[in-house]
Amino acid sequence: MGAVIRMYLIWILALLSGVYGTSLVYEAIVHQTWLGLVWGVPILFLGIWITGNMWASARQFYRKQKSLSNGN
Repeated sequence: MGAVIRMYLIWILALLSGVYGTSLVYEAIVHQTWLGLVWGVPILFLGIWITGNMWASARQFYRKQKSLSNGN
């Protein structure tokens, strides 16, 4: 149970970092400042990377459980 809660907390933090990174990139584009891009792009990519890894792990777990329940 603790691992599931920890997974959801990491996922929520990854989503929040993606939203925060997007806002920094948007602000940098609108106000034409480079500092926002320097900070925003890595934060955005970090959120995308973590979310993608968690999604891939969840799909892998789902397929494994599905194959075990079918008797394969």
